[in-house]
Amino acid sequence: MATPAHTQATRLLDLRRNAGLSQRDVAALIKKGGLSLTDARISAYEKDDTIRIKMPILRRLADIYKTTTEYIETGKQPVSMSVVPDEHPLGPLMSDKSNARFAAHFDKKEMVYYRRLEAGARATFAESFMNDFDYKDLPLFPVIRMIGDPDEGLVVDIDGDSMEPQLRSGMKVLVEELPNVDYWREARPGIYVIIFKHHFVIKRIKHNTLRDTGKVLLESDNPEGGVEEIILDDIHGMWRVIRGVDVPIR
Repeated sequence: MATPAHTQATRLLDLRRNAGLSQRDVAALIKKGGLSLTDARISAYEKDDTIRIKMPILRRLADIYKTTTEYIETGKQPVSMSVVPDEHPLGPLMSDKSNARFAAHFDKKEMVYYRRLEAGARATFAESFMNDFDYKDLPLFPVIRMIGDPDEGLVVDIDGDSMEPQLRSGMKVLVEELPNVDYWREARPGIYVIIFKHHFVIKRIKHNTLRDTGKVLLESDNPEGGVEEIILDDIHGMWRVIRGVDVPIR
């Protein structure tokens, strides 16, 4: 009889046993996917709920066990989602209640889950980010995987009109973290989420001058949103906006 799936550890144990795999088998499959994990570490995951599993490993485990990262972490069964046949030129529907389609090609017709930073939580996120912020405190949000999506990303709510017309209040965007100052200095032009001092902003960098001057202009697409110059020493975190994942229709 399977162990009751009340915790992440017991869910991982049940999933592996139900798949008929040993811990060594799972370690080999993870290595085959280009990652590295020992069977001893897998054993630890199946015993200790306090261990944080990095998202690339978590996604690989979900692939091996034919489930979702959300089920592993929360026990919530995935909601089935019908998709448009592969031959449809515009890909799947945005949702089962919409006739709008994603005008894009997908590497896989699969749902993945990223942590979501809701508009009301952005200020707290900015204040606590420097103090070992735990992303597990954020809720999960389903996203259809597209080519180029990061293994570890964050879905961020847009709040306000400073980046209109491209980013409107109520939209959600997928972002990828630039992990340290070396990446910030080399950030190419684009839209970024930036935490500086205790401020959380979503702005455009047209010319990255951080390497040359230690300063950079953060610009709004909306002319009324203004421009702000910040210095490198004040930056605590930076994320590149990759694409929209939930676009409200006006």
